[in-house]
Amino acid sequence: MNFKQLEVFKTIMDTGSTMAAAAQLGLSQSAISRQLASLEAEIERELFLRDKGRLVPRPEAHLLVYEVEEVAEAVGRLRMKVGDVRSGAFGEALLRVAFPHSLSTTMLPPVIARFKADHPRVTVEILSGPYAAIEGMVRNRVADLGFVRLPPEEHSFDTRPLFSSGTTCVMPFGHPLAAKQAIDVNDLARNDLILLGRQRINRNELEHELRRMVPTYRCSLEVHSVETACACAARGLGIAIVPTLIAEFFRSGAISMRPFIPDKPANYGIISMAGVPLSWTAEAFIEALKADGTSAS
Repeated sequence: MNFKQLEVFKTIMDTGSTMAAAAQLGLSQSAISRQLASLEAEIERELFLRDKGRLVPRPEAHLLVYEVEEVAEAVGRLRMKVGDVRSGAFGEALLRVAFPHSLSTTMLPPVIARFKADHPRVTVEILSGPYAAIEGMVRNRVADLGFVRLPPEEHSFDTRPLFSSGTTCVMPFGHPLAAKQAIDVNDLARNDLILLGRQRINRNELEHELRRMVPTYRCSLEVHSVETACACAARGLGIAIVPTLIAEFFRSGAISMRPFIPDKPANYGIISMAGVPLSWTAEAFIEALKADGTSAS
C-alpha cells in the first residue's frame, strides 16, 4: 500500500467517479483506475460498487476513509516540512555567525543579502569580536559559525578554509614611502607604526620580525580593528600594518596602500563545533560567503 493509492481512494470518495478524480489529481482516468484496482487487490476487497459509470462506496470504503484522511493530513504536513527543509527555513530558523568587526560592516552585508535572497525565512544573527572571542563564541555554542584566521588557536574545531591574504602597509596619501612599489621591514625604521592588538597571532609574528630587523621600531598606536587602523593612518598618525583582505574594503583617496614584504600569506576560513554536522542552512551560508568573499581576496 502506498500513498498514491490512498490519495486516489480518498479523491474518489470525495468526487464519486474516476473521471472527476482524474481531473482533480491531474492524472489520466486509466491511471486512476489502475491505482484503485491495485489497492483493492492488495486488501483483497472491492471497495466500490460499479453502477453505470458511477462508483458507489461499500461500507468497507467508509470504514477506511476516515483513517486515510488522517494519513493525508499528516502527509500534507510532512510535505510542507520537506519544503521548509529544501528552502532552509525550519519554522523560526536562526543562524548565528561571528565575524571580526571590520568584516561585519564590509564583506558580510552583501553575503547576507545573497543568502537571504534564497532563504528569506531564516533569521541571521551577527556577532562581532576579535578572533579569540569568536573562537570562544563557537566553543560555547553562542555562534554556529565563526570567521577566523587559520589555524585557530584552539585545534578542537572543524575548519573550512576559504581564502588567503597577504599583508598591506597603509599610510597617508603623499607619504614618502608611497613612492615605493612595496614596503619591507627596514623601510619602517624611524616611522610611527599602527599595529593591531597584541592578542592576534599575526601581531606576534610581525613584532618578532620587527625586533629582529629593526630593534628601534616604534608602535605609536595599538588598535583592535583594521577599520580603525586605516582611519588613523589617513590622519597621519602612523603607518598601519594590516591584512590585505580587510584593508581593501577601506581603500580611499586619503590613504596609500603598498604590499608588505616578504609576503607571508595568512589563511582564513570558517570554524564550527567539532563533530557536529552543519545544517543545510549553514552550508548554504558558507557557499554564499565563498561566492562573495573570494572577490575580496
